[in-house]
Amino acid sequence: MFRTLALATALALAPTAPGAQPVPAGPAPAPAPAPRVIAVSGEGHVSVRPDVAVLFAGVTATGKDLRRVTADTDAQLRRILDALARAGVAEKDVQTARHDVSVDRDWNVKGGGPGPITGYTVTDELRVKVRDLAALGTVIERVLAVGTNTLRSLAFEKEDPTPEQARALAAACATARFKAEAIARAAGVTLGEVLTVSEGGEVRPFPVMRDARVMSMKAEAAPVAAGEVEVAATVSVTFAIR
Repeated sequence: MFRTLALATALALAPTAPGAQPVPAGPAPAPAPAPRVIAVSGEGHVSVRPDVAVLFAGVTATGKDLRRVTADTDAQLRRILDALARAGVAEKDVQTARHDVSVDRDWNVKGGGPGPITGYTVTDELRVKVRDLAALGTVIERVLAVGTNTLRSLAFEKEDPTPEQARALAAACATARFKAEAIARAAGVTLGEVLTVSEGGEVRPFPVMRDARVMSMKAEAAPVAAGEVEVAATVSVTFAIR
C-alpha cells in the first residue's frame, strides 16, 4: 500500500513529457458588456454689448531709396503715436503689429526672372485698443488727420467675457440635456447620470471693417455703431441610460 502511494505521488510530481498535450484551461471569462450611453452635444449663445474696440492703423510708403522711405514711415508713425496719445489712448493699448519691407521689381519676360529693383515699399502698423467707445470716431479722425493711410480690421470686443461664458456654458448644458432626454424618450429608455462632459467656447467679435484702404478718406469723425458681440460655448455630454 505504501509503495503504491509513493508511486502515485511520484507520477503526479514528474514533469510533463516532451510532446505531451497540456491540460486545457477553463473557458475565458466573457467580456464585460459595453456601457449603455447616449452621447450628445449642446451649444449656448449669449449676446453682450462690447466695451473695447480694436483697430489696426498704419502707414505705407514707396520709394527708390530704402533709407529715405524708412525714415519717412518712422516719422509718420511717430505722428500717429502722438495723435493717439492726444486722443486719450493709453500707451499700454498701442502695440507695433507689423513692420514690412518689400522689394519692388518687374518681371523680366525675356530673361525669365525678376528684373532690376525699381523701389521699396515699407509698411508700419499699430494695433490700437480703444476703451472709450464714445471717442472711437475721434480717434479715427485724429490718426487720419496726421496722415494714416491704412486702417483695417476694426472690431468690437468684450474685455472680460467670463460672466457671459458661464451663462453660455449653462445654456449649452441645458441644450445637451434636452436633446438627450428627447432621444431617450424616442428610444424607450430612461436617462441616467452624466458620465463625461467636455467643453469649448469662443468670443466672436463683430468686425466692422476688414482690409480697408483709406488713403482717400476724409479726416472726419464718423459715427460708429458698436452693436453686440456673441459669446458662444459648446459642450459634449455622455449620459448613462437604463
